[in-house]
Amino acid sequence: MSNVKGRNALKKIITVAPFVILAVALAATYVLPDGDMLSKANEVLPQADYFKKVSSNPQIFEGIAQENGQITKVGYVVISEANGYGGPITMITAIDLDGNIKDTIIADHKDTPTFIHMIKSHQFLDQFLGKKVNAPLRIGEDIDKVSGATFSSKGIARAISRGSHAVAVNQFGLEVPQENQEFNFGFKDAVVSGLILLMIIGIKFRINRLRWVTLIASLIFIGFKFNAAVSMGTIASILMGYFPPIGEHIFWYLWFLGIPVITFILSKNVYCFWLCPFGAAQEITAKIGGGRTKCHKDIEFKLRKIKYVLAFVALLMAFIWKSPGLASYEPFATLFALQGFGVQWFILPIVLFSSLFIGRFWCRYFCPVWVANEITWKLRKTINKCLKGAKQWNKEKSAAKS
Repeated sequence: MSNVKGRNALKKIITVAPFVILAVALAATYVLPDGDMLSKANEVLPQADYFKKVSSNPQIFEGIAQENGQITKVGYVVISEANGYGGPITMITAIDLDGNIKDTIIADHKDTPTFIHMIKSHQFLDQFLGKKVNAPLRIGEDIDKVSGATFSSKGIARAISRGSHAVAVNQFGLEVPQENQEFNFGFKDAVVSGLILLMIIGIKFRINRLRWVTLIASLIFIGFKFNAAVSMGTIASILMGYFPPIGEHIFWYLWFLGIPVITFILSKNVYCFWLCPFGAAQEITAKIGGGRTKCHKDIEFKLRKIKYVLAFVALLMAFIWKSPGLASYEPFATLFALQGFGVQWFILPIVLFSSLFIGRFWCRYFCPVWVANEITWKLRKTINKCLKGAKQWNKEKSAAKS
């Protein structure tokens, strides 16, 4: 009897401990300060010997050169920040004494590494050089975006704009264009809205054929067209409180926040079975190869535990290093946009080949998004169970009194 109690206690500790560790690590991301960005200022204004702070929001510094006892101001450096796709991007921008953007660098970011790599490889930042300090820097009008990294392009442009315009007003006394909050409902937003609506109709009226419609559409649009499959990096970004402006990113809120809400309300793993583009790719490969191979029950049970360990490690790394993108080990972008790093190129062919014989191979054993969705709908079921128990307890209490 004592052995049974001991095993049950150990199971509870093993279940609860990862959540406690993650909660502590997540709390640390909110309270621990970021590193000192000023140390990178010389990369954009190398002729300055030191920097004198003249403003705090955003941080603006005068670059000072000292030679033969002569002190000369050589320009300004501003540190500014805005949200990209997966989190905030910090830019350091140098402005010369004539009011021109001289140089700018990505000093730090919590964005998806793949998108930042695309930004750098396309020389996106070169477009800002030579711009007047009070010039508008709107994506699509004044600055060309990097296709496939639109959110990151907008975040960088917004960060540079905020910094340069602050210098324009405070140091040069210039007027700057008003930064209006845009509200754009475009094709991307319409596609996501349509997919979610079809999914709800299919579940509500039990029209299972609609599942293939939403899966194929998601594969085409969410996968290959938009490269926007839900990833652990996105989930880490939400938990760390990184949210883009809603007016310009309706898609983001519909897709990455709307689906968890629907999952919670319906107590079903709606994303994985109805909307996941990578899941659709696996189901198609299973149709080709048969996808009916099964492991022994005991082996299957142990293999399915792998994804929980991977999800825990991925989130913990993201929280410790304050970088949501570190949690994204999935090969989604590798398939849909031919983007990826090292291990992702190794994982993808193995997953696709295995999916020919084992249905939803990635989902079964390795997918962290599955784990997040499972926690969401199980949380709702637990709440329902507690409410039902409380209702029953009140009922029995009232009956005892009467």
